[in-house]
Amino acid sequence: MGFFEKLFQNRKAKPEEAIRVKVGDRDLVIQRDQELETDADARIEEFWIETIGVSEDGYWLLVGRRHGILQFYDWKGKLHRLPARPPAQVVTDIVFKGNYLALLTPPYLIIYYMYDKRHPETWKSIRFSQEGIRPSAGLDIKRGTLAFGTVGERIYFIELIGDMSVETIDFSGTFSYRDAHIGQLEVIKILEDGKLLLSGSDAVAIYDRAGNLLKNMTYPAKKCVCLRGNWAIFGYQNRLTIYDLVNQNEISSTELPIKPSQMDISPDGRFLFIADAEENKLGIFDLEALSIKIIEGFGYSVVRVSPDGSIYTCAYENTAEKRFYYLIKLSSNLPDFYYTEERRRQIVKNVESAYKVLYRKLSSLGSKDGIENLKEYTDLLSLDAPIREVREILSKADGDIKRAKTNLFIRSLKEKLLNDEVQESDLRELEEHIKISEGEERQKLEALKSDLLAYFERKLKEKLEKVSYALNKQELVDLKTAESIDEVKEARGFFLNLPRDLQLQAQEQLTKMIQERLLSSRLSRYKIVIEDGRILFGSESIEKFTGEKRRLPWRLQIEEKYNIDGQMYVRVSFERADGIVREPKRYSNILKAEELKHPPKWVKSYLRHLSGLFSYQEYRLPLFVSYEETPWFVQNLEKFTALVKEQLKYQEGILILEGDAGVGKNFLVEVFSALTGRPLYIIPCNSKMEREDITFMYEFDPKRGTKKVYSDLIKALQTPGAVIYFDEINTLPASLVKMFNPLFDYRRYLVLSSGEVVKARHDVILVGGMNPQNYLGVSELPQDIKSRSDIMYVDYPPFEGEGGFYYPDEAIILKDHVEELQDISYEEFTYLWYYVINSVKTELGQKVLTPQRERKLLMIFELLSIANAIRSAYRSYQMQKSEEPVEFVFSIRDTIRCARRLDRYGNAKRAVLETILPKVSSPLEREIIKDIADRSLSKP
Repeated sequence: MGFFEKLFQNRKAKPEEAIRVKVGDRDLVIQRDQELETDADARIEEFWIETIGVSEDGYWLLVGRRHGILQFYDWKGKLHRLPARPPAQVVTDIVFKGNYLALLTPPYLIIYYMYDKRHPETWKSIRFSQEGIRPSAGLDIKRGTLAFGTVGERIYFIELIGDMSVETIDFSGTFSYRDAHIGQLEVIKILEDGKLLLSGSDAVAIYDRAGNLLKNMTYPAKKCVCLRGNWAIFGYQNRLTIYDLVNQNEISSTELPIKPSQMDISPDGRFLFIADAEENKLGIFDLEALSIKIIEGFGYSVVRVSPDGSIYTCAYENTAEKRFYYLIKLSSNLPDFYYTEERRRQIVKNVESAYKVLYRKLSSLGSKDGIENLKEYTDLLSLDAPIREVREILSKADGDIKRAKTNLFIRSLKEKLLNDEVQESDLRELEEHIKISEGEERQKLEALKSDLLAYFERKLKEKLEKVSYALNKQELVDLKTAESIDEVKEARGFFLNLPRDLQLQAQEQLTKMIQERLLSSRLSRYKIVIEDGRILFGSESIEKFTGEKRRLPWRLQIEEKYNIDGQMYVRVSFERADGIVREPKRYSNILKAEELKHPPKWVKSYLRHLSGLFSYQEYRLPLFVSYEETPWFVQNLEKFTALVKEQLKYQEGILILEGDAGVGKNFLVEVFSALTGRPLYIIPCNSKMEREDITFMYEFDPKRGTKKVYSDLIKALQTPGAVIYFDEINTLPASLVKMFNPLFDYRRYLVLSSGEVVKARHDVILVGGMNPQNYLGVSELPQDIKSRSDIMYVDYPPFEGEGGFYYPDEAIILKDHVEELQDISYEEFTYLWYYVINSVKTELGQKVLTPQRERKLLMIFELLSIANAIRSAYRSYQMQKSEEPVEFVFSIRDTIRCARRLDRYGNAKRAVLETILPKVSSPLEREIIKDIADRSLSKP
């Protein structure tokens, strides 16, 4: 087996044979190093190596391959991740200098500020890309100045200051090198005197910072350029030329057995390592003897020499399918040439001594605070030298520091566990320690992580138990009430200290716990209880109306007069105070006029009979109203009852219900009236109402003459227990508003045009209804009425609540109109809704769940999603928050019609559109409603 074949057996364990190059009375020893960690990208070696950069201390190696692929190694050959990987297709230049790492990755220039050179995670980067300036090739840094080449044959300068934490990069200078005719720029070298050496594909040129061409040399060196003091060394074609930059003359020119591609110089300046442009050959040129030694098997295209004596180069291998490019690390005894044996031993001895001091310090350390800044550690780092033994000791010290940090961290975390002080940040820090730990330390940390997770779960369980106890002690009406409980707020705060995944789980558990409690609380809290003498609407009770009758007197009424044979006769009837007329049936109602002075006994008897049986007013009885006892409806009735009780108690004011058309304002009043047994009078208001419509008018009867006929309002004011509902009260004309002022305040009467004063009974309830005042085209409630009123806002049944939960109130109204849901009770339906829609898993919900019911429930959910989206769009347009003209009012009556048709149409969207679109006259509005329906069903 030949040397080449052995070289590329990079998976085998045994070391390669050393290569020795005789240098005077000493040997330069080079050996293949197997320390490079295998890259996780299996295809990495399919891409050729463009450039290699080595840090000044030899600690870092950065390799740029084709398509902008980067490999980042430390001195031991371990792969690391370069922070803020540059976006590029190619990496043309890499320069480490001082605290800066610069990469030219056309069309970008990336500059890293290395805060802590040993820890890349601390490095900060800035990316430069400016219109009209496209970095291309050529990069160097010297004495705080960075120079780079761009498309258009120009050189730009940047002054490097601090960590480059600036918004924009300013240029300190620029010039064009077009007149030098160097071809394609490959290399920029900043010389000791600040001048620039530019190497291109055709020639080499020297410029000053002002852009003056000082020298032009016909060396097509491309990337094969090195500097040694005042020498510039160029490799091109098959030659190596040494040029004196001070005297501006050639010192020597040597023919080479290889075609140079790139070269680098040893730290002591004696050896040039030259990569071949075509073959796996590495040339070692002795600059003192001006002789060259060729080593075959590696050395293709690129080469870089590290201060620690490592040599990085490349070797390719052709297969039947493609060519592979392997990164090669060679170890050497180069440090022996610039460190004497005595000095080397002394450096190692000093480092070993400093390490022992650090080790003793670490063993007695009691806190992790400032462990990286220990004086003993910084003293040790200050002795760093590119000597393998030194680096091994420093590496060992790093491990000790890491272990000490880990042990101190474990100790600190265990103390926090004992004191109940652990937070989510502690777990995050623990996980970071686990990522960078190995062996026994990792096992300890993993065990500690299990303890932390168990701690968090235990504390979470305790918090949730406390919340459950607190929730069960209180009556919840809404999420806001639940969230105001101290235990709930305390739990929410505690959740912030939980790990992210456990935090989400905890939030979900708490929200479901609140929802389940809110569900049961709403069901028990908002009920209508009908007792013998009173009605309970939630927590508000009101006495049933006893049906008190109003006594009305009867009187004898003369209707007609007759003259028969000179004798005057009259026709009589009996009239009640409210205008009801009765005529006697057993007796003649034709009497002589003179008999009226002393009416016959039957007249008095008849009056007594009427007064005994028919003297009480018969008022309209409320009709039975079918309703769904949803929490939303009972809550509205509860608030309504509280406000009308206050009106009755203080005998003043009017309650006005404000809400969208179709929201159920009239229905609320009807149900209250029916359940409390109160007569209901609805007074429809409009802008064309006149005084006679609300007071009285005169009618002419040919038999009885002209008489006064009172309006329903006047009758209602004198009807015991009446509920008077002024529908669309805000539309009252201004001329009538003043007339209502005494009725709606403490006076409680109307003054008629005749001067008559009609006092409202003490048990009469005044209610008004209107659409929201801030809607387009809605008349604002007159200030006179507004100041005398309580206003109660009536909204649609709640649907989408906080935390992504949905209320079942309107769905309960619809359930009896869907066949598969009619046979379950209101309570069962509520639990089924929470089970399917809100994922609140309860036994009752599971019990009543069937595939058919679930399917219909989801259809109702989609129906309500569309309805509420259209309602929201309507409100936005009416309040001028949206320019989409939606004027269709999606009432509860409309959702009921749609629910009835779910079976007919097979899905909610079609049922909605088929039902409501015929009611919409505008083609534009129809298209908008279709779009709203699509959007509402596409929401996650």
